[in-house]
Amino acid sequence: MIKPLTSLRFFFAFFVFLSHLSFVKTDNSLFNWLQRNVFFEGYLGVSFFFILSGFVLAYSYRFKFSQGIITKKSFYLARFARIYPLHFLTLILAIPIIYFHNTFGISSFLINLFLFQSFIPKEDLFFSFNAPAWSISDEMFFYLIFPFIIILFEKIKALKTVFYIAAPVILIAGIIIIPEHYQKAIFYINPVIRSFDFIFGILLYDLFKKEKFKSCFSTMKRATTIEIFTLITFFIFFIFHIFLNRGFRFSIYYWLPMCLIIYTFVQNKGYISKLLSNHVLVFLGEISFGFYMIHYLVITYGNMLKDNYFINFNEILLSLIYFIITLILSCLSFVYFEKPMNTFIKKKLIKT
Repeated sequence: MIKPLTSLRFFFAFFVFLSHLSFVKTDNSLFNWLQRNVFFEGYLGVSFFFILSGFVLAYSYRFKFSQGIITKKSFYLARFARIYPLHFLTLILAIPIIYFHNTFGISSFLINLFLFQSFIPKEDLFFSFNAPAWSISDEMFFYLIFPFIIILFEKIKALKTVFYIAAPVILIAGIIIIPEHYQKAIFYINPVIRSFDFIFGILLYDLFKKEKFKSCFSTMKRATTIEIFTLITFFIFFIFHIFLNRGFRFSIYYWLPMCLIIYTFVQNKGYISKLLSNHVLVFLGEISFGFYMIHYLVITYGNMLKDNYFINFNEILLSLIYFIITLILSCLSFVYFEKPMNTFIKKKLIKT
């Protein structure tokens, strides 16, 4: 476990949570400003997760694949055991919402069940049932291609250079050419396009493994200075996001600050890294997957109750209540469902 990166997962999951507070209507000018200029941009958390996923998988499995220590089958089953049980649970929990809105369909249920929804460029499909699950659909695609990407990069060294050039060119050209109302489905949701984030995470591990910048982190003072610089860089990118088309902000705009964050904090050498290694923050990072998958259901069910029984309830206070409920449910899910199911599936399906 890379403790600082684990802790950071929670902060970026919280960003996503904030992006789903668009339902709040209030006369509070500060909250309205935050909602428009900060919370709305919370989807950047997904970029962090996708790049981190590529980095962590390369960190954990690249050597094992190259040495034949692990098979593709074992890898796929291990990743399935990690993310699918909670996806299935939240999918079932979302069914009453779909019935309530009279939008239930067997085809859309099966598409979500088998995690195909992000391949279909229709918002009423890729955001159906538990909306955040579209990114799990992407992750399953990333897991599928990961062993082959590793092999290709090992055999054809020039592919890395080609990717560094081709990926930005494809995205920039696409964002300029494709009409804006299609851009969310293509540049934010589509797993093939979002695999660019994932592959950059894999390539970032190559840079980390070569230790070219190891001397920059040789002392705590140096490492802390770089950590502060990294966070300032991220905030600068965040502040100036308003000047860019949203299509760029879905992915490519945040590549540099996200890669810098991951590369800096994986070193675990500075004072901020030590703070992020606190056991409470690490635990929050461990439950972040549950937090990410559960929060939208909490918000949706909560708003249904509010609209029927608590019409005049303060929505800022309600948001705080949603956060606390999601946090509690995430803890319970992690301890009593995710970990036991992960262990059970691995014992049953993966040979020692």
